[in-house]
Amino acid sequence: MNYPTPALRPLPVSSLATEQSRQRLAAAIIAITTGIAYATEPYQQQLLDRYTRGRLTLDEVVYSLEAAALFRANARP
Repeated sequence: MNYPTPALRPLPVSSLATEQSRQRLAAAIIAITTGIAYATEPYQQQLLDRYTRGRLTLDEVVYSLEAAALFRANARP
């Protein structure tokens, strides 16, 4: 069964978000996942770094990760 997929549009981002708040969010995410056997790929680390510096929104990070996962899934024989 095919379900329609909505177009991905970035959500509005508050201009109040600072690099410090993005760093706190990234640190919290890392702290929550501590102890989970998961290796961060270089591409994922690049996205996190770009988010922390304010060059990507969280929506853009999620979109990029989903697109990469879809590409890898389709690339498998």
